[in-house]
Amino acid sequence: MRVFVTLCALFLIFVGIGVPSEYKYIPNVYNPSATPLPEEELECLIQNIYFEASTQNEYGKIGVAQVTLNRVDSPDFPNTICGVVHQGPRAGKNPRLCQFSWHCDGKSDRIRSRSVYEESRRIALRVVFSRSKKDYTQGATHYHAVYVKPWWVKGLTRTIQLGDHIFYRK
Repeated sequence: MRVFVTLCALFLIFVGIGVPSEYKYIPNVYNPSATPLPEEELECLIQNIYFEASTQNEYGKIGVAQVTLNRVDSPDFPNTICGVVHQGPRAGKNPRLCQFSWHCDGKSDRIRSRSVYEESRRIALRVVFSRSKKDYTQGATHYHAVYVKPWWVKGLTRTIQLGDHIFYRK
């Protein structure tokens, strides 16, 4: 029986449980010296995942992270993560002009759930470290919640739905 349990444990360690193969060997522990981003940029990505997708499943959160990075790569958006996340007016202005609604919705941007924040951090690191691998959004630079019908989707190609978000690219 001990041999069976040991073999099962080794199998789970080497194979992984429910993790797409492109994310299997990505560290879950933040090591600033190993991260290819300045800490400020990583923090902007973490906050964007946290505030945009805190209620989403893992793939919904990954999608938000990938859209953020796809925008950094696009000439249509700022070329830094913080520039993309904070693009548009601040609270009290016109929230329709913000790239991400949480940035100018007038609500507190205080982290309320440490566990959701830590999950957002792990996902940010996974996406950053596996950036050259699979992009579940298929190059999307835009998304919206399933319960809204935004005007800006005209002219964009729908790529996928992850969680409660629908993703689009040009």
